[in-house]
Amino acid sequence: MPFERFREGHRSVVDRAENTDWLLERPEIDPALALAIARVSFGITGELTELGSQQDRNFLVTPADGPRILLKVNHPSVSGTTISLQRAVSDRLRDRGIATPRILSTEHGARSVAIEGPWPAPAIACAFEVVEGQTLVEAGAIDGALAEELGALASRVVGAFSDLDHEGADRALQWDLTRAGEVVASLVSDLPGKRRRACMDATKDAMDHLAALGDSLPRQIIHGDLTSDNVMRDGDGTHWVIDLGDAIRSWRVAELAVLAADVLGRTGDLAMVSRVVRGFVAQTALTEDELDAVWPLVVLRGAVLAVSGWSQLRIDPGNAYARERIEHEWEVFRRAVEYDRHEVTAQLRLAAGRPHRRGLTYAPVLAAAAEVVDLGVCSALLDRGRWTAPSAETELARDALARASVAATRFGETRLTRVSTGVGSPAPTRARCVELWTRPGMTVHAPYAAAIRSGDGCVELTDCGVILRIEGVDPRGGLGESVSHGEVIGRVAVAGSGLGRLRVSRRMGSAETGPLFALPDGEYEIEGAADPSVLVGVPAVPDPSRQLLRERRRRDRAMGGAAERYYADPPQIERGWGALLIDSQGRAYLDLVNNVTAIGHSHPRLAEAVSRQLHLLNTNSRFLYRAYADFTERLLEHSPDPALDTVIPVNSGSEAIDLAIKLVQVATGRRDVIAVREAYHGWTMAADSVSTSAFDNPSALASRPDWVHLVDAPNSYRGPHRGPASGPDYARQVAALCDRLADAGRAPAAFICEPVLGNAGGVIPPRGYLDGAYPAVRAHGGLAIADEVQVGYGRLGSAFWGSTMQGVVPDVIAVAKAAGNAFPLGAVITRREIVDALRREGMFFSSAAGAPAGAVAGATVLDVIRDEGLQQNAACVGAHLAAGLDRLAAIHPLLGTVHGCGLYQGIELVRDHETLEPATTETAWICERLLGHGVIVQPTSERQNVLKVKPPLTLTIDEADMFLAALDATLSELRDATG
Repeated sequence: MPFERFREGHRSVVDRAENTDWLLERPEIDPALALAIARVSFGITGELTELGSQQDRNFLVTPADGPRILLKVNHPSVSGTTISLQRAVSDRLRDRGIATPRILSTEHGARSVAIEGPWPAPAIACAFEVVEGQTLVEAGAIDGALAEELGALASRVVGAFSDLDHEGADRALQWDLTRAGEVVASLVSDLPGKRRRACMDATKDAMDHLAALGDSLPRQIIHGDLTSDNVMRDGDGTHWVIDLGDAIRSWRVAELAVLAADVLGRTGDLAMVSRVVRGFVAQTALTEDELDAVWPLVVLRGAVLAVSGWSQLRIDPGNAYARERIEHEWEVFRRAVEYDRHEVTAQLRLAAGRPHRRGLTYAPVLAAAAEVVDLGVCSALLDRGRWTAPSAETELARDALARASVAATRFGETRLTRVSTGVGSPAPTRARCVELWTRPGMTVHAPYAAAIRSGDGCVELTDCGVILRIEGVDPRGGLGESVSHGEVIGRVAVAGSGLGRLRVSRRMGSAETGPLFALPDGEYEIEGAADPSVLVGVPAVPDPSRQLLRERRRRDRAMGGAAERYYADPPQIERGWGALLIDSQGRAYLDLVNNVTAIGHSHPRLAEAVSRQLHLLNTNSRFLYRAYADFTERLLEHSPDPALDTVIPVNSGSEAIDLAIKLVQVATGRRDVIAVREAYHGWTMAADSVSTSAFDNPSALASRPDWVHLVDAPNSYRGPHRGPASGPDYARQVAALCDRLADAGRAPAAFICEPVLGNAGGVIPPRGYLDGAYPAVRAHGGLAIADEVQVGYGRLGSAFWGSTMQGVVPDVIAVAKAAGNAFPLGAVITRREIVDALRREGMFFSSAAGAPAGAVAGATVLDVIRDEGLQQNAACVGAHLAAGLDRLAAIHPLLGTVHGCGLYQGIELVRDHETLEPATTETAWICERLLGHGVIVQPTSERQNVLKVKPPLTLTIDEADMFLAALDATLSELRDATG
């Protein structure tokens, strides 16, 4: 037995014999030989780089092109049976959906190569695919969410191996913790000075405790070295398990202990270790004995690392890998033995969802069942802006107390009620406590026997390093220094609201009481504010940071690489209100890009109208119902000309453009369409054909169909014609193209243009352009299409339509985005004779377009714009914003010009005001940094150097000032960073 081997070794450390099982010097491998193996056996040639290893040799082979491989030359003591075990565990992990590098086959189909050398047995080489990413050590610090993720990963690995058997699993391995006493006894004399005795004493204590558990600890094959060195993260955030060379049959719980020791060594934080346990037990239930074994095994892992590192340097002094890690490995041991085993075990039991002592059942703090009050970001209780009321928490607690004796809030919850609407100053929103609301005077009980300390309206109960703090209690008179299980310790005090509220928190050992509410980017739990949920019987909310990681991966799997999204590491947005977006962490952002939500996010009037209609009817537009006529009549109230009297419903802007092109081609009997360069109109077939933005489609100009003809974008700031008088020059280009097409017998069916160039960032064409281009097209029998998808609906402030602002009347108007306030709705507005021409090719029909719910949404949006004066607000706030940007331009030379008007503006950034060199890199940096200031802005234009500003029309003066302040601060940061 390992315990007997340890005791024997402990008695004879001084004159022990060398154990060659544990002292394995790396094999000498000539780099030229490694390259030859890669070339001959695996068909790979390239640059060779050696990677660190304690007892093997690892080489990275990087070819000039193609994927890299990792060539691993195992120590000659590693047998073919052991290599077979590595293949078996690799195959099992991949079979169970756990990412691990594939073992490559040689050109003859073998999965390993034997290398003869000056060794008693051949060294066996294997090649692995290379994961393009970083180990978690290289990726940086470990936070709580990652620690829990790693615990869950270790649990999945254990689950994958639970029924795996292999003859090579029963072997003598230095890292097998069942042999830790033997290893330490054999190698401890290499430790310097006082470290030797500390290591021996701690090892003996740990082994004695494990011996008392007997053979109760379950055994199976485990990875054996699942640490942050041996987990890699790829570009998609997937965690890969690497280095399977230490797989062995051992105690199941050793897998958890090895990881816990690693996290302890890297963080020195018991709360982080608890998160590892929390993640592990969520999928693998540990026995009581296994929980008792975790910390002794952590100590043993630290001891084995310490003695192995020093011994390896003695026999292999040139091993830089071992030398670099030696102090870190001692730190794992030192930190592990600093803790009292019993106290740590109590904390880990709580992390595992168990009482902190075996056999303990907690008495209720309040002797009544509690109703949980949902204060989370998605809580239905907080709809219609109720969350913005300062008294929201108290009122919701009062509502719950009308139904139950106790109302409870949850640990870990991101409280919407505490979100700051001042986006530049996020507030602490994440609860690190449990609150219990009830009537004043209710008795408060000790959930467990403990030492007690009281004062200042609170009591603290301490047992085995577990400290429960209860605030809001009037302590009972005559309390001694300890209380028994369930004993009355006081009564609920009266809070300012007239209700009683207990605030229950927990801390670990000697930690100071930490903040009971964390900032949105704060840790879920810390040693000074750990989860008390098990002790009070109220379920905790999962860590929102871990939920965020999961949702990013789910989104990537669901949508694939071609789906566009904002930000490389996007926040998880779950609620909106007005011009604000709120993420799952409890931070509010000012939304400056959502021209889709014209009347603001979560507008109660819209939500109620659509909900009511869904309770009545939602079907396709071929049925007769009132809602569609209501919508079209309201929309036609805004028609720029009485002749534009017909509305056809569609589902999106792309479909609106598609239909508009179809209408003009049928009405004129022609195919050819003139479009503007650098424009984006949509992704459906015809809309994409007239979209010329090289940023959205790098092949846009080369891939246009032959019926699309291009003219320059009328950009008076950086186009071929510049200045306010350049409009006629651009219009003459349209006229000349019309003439050429007519001379070629293919006069244009239409000219399509945004009245304000949205893709360019709100560039307003100079006067004389549209009122010159429209007549030129019409002179040849063509029609004018205005793409108002982005700029219509009052967004420009001075006019409801961009074409009206430009003083022209198009023949066809395409609208969407704002039309449904992000509900799928669009429309084409045109003359009746143009629509009637479509009958020559059949009737138009779209199943969901114009359906009752969408039509109600469209009508409600128009009513809200009118009733709340949102077009006027766009003019007022837009003018204020433009004036503020002018002031910033005088301070920050990076601001070249500001395009647009109202609440569609574009801030163009340039490095030089003469050459207009685009500040593309700076623009991307500014957008990312503004997110940190609580402002969502994105780049646009072909050159990606324009900040697009197109917020909900509800944007206020105060919110505009928040943006201006954040932009000023960000530009100043950039200036200071670049000199």
